[in-house]
Parts: sequence; structure tokens; C-alpha cells
Amino acid sequence: MSKGKKLFRLVGGALVIAALAWFAHANSGRYVDLRFGLFTLRAVSLPVVVYGSVILGMLLVVGASWRNDLRARQALKKYDQIASNVMSDLEPTSRELEEANRKT
Repeated sequence: MSKGKKLFRLVGGALVIAALAWFAHANSGRYVDLRFGLFTLRAVSLPVVVYGSVILGMLLVVGASWRNDLRARQALKKYDQIASNVMSDLEPTSRELEEANRKT
């Protein structure tokens, strides 16, 4: 990766962190009630709710896609095995080439 790309990513990451820190500081005095139907959490800090919901959403997406990812990996391994079997049938091995050269 070039230095320009690294610098761009570093500056971009620093800006995102700065924006998140500003949001947390600006809303540190705000509290909300979370109603879950059966129970209610009272006076939860707004930045905690926002960051917690983002992390929880990310974990749910990873959990939901995990099974399909494993299926895709297994299918790719199977296709690689099939391709290697086909290629070994089509191309003579180096041992077969040596034997053919010795016979001539």
C-alpha cells in the first residue's frame, strides 16, 4: 500500500474517532429510557445507547451471515478439489513425461 493511501486512511480514521468523541461529549448529559416490552432501563446515557446499538447490529449481521459464509467456503473447497482432479487427468505428470522420454 502506498504512503498516500496509508496517510488517507490514518487521517480518515482520526476524523471518525474525533467525530465520535465529539458526539459522546456533546450528548453526555442526555439520558433516555429504553423500553423492551417486559422491562425498562431508565436513565441510560445516549452515547452508550447509540454505540451499543451499532455494535449489537454489527454482531447480528456477522451472526446472520456466518452460516452462508461457511457454505460458500465449503463449496469453493469442493470446486478446487474437482478442478485439481480434472487438471491431473488432463495434464501428464512429470513422472509420466520422464517415462515417455526414456522409452524413446
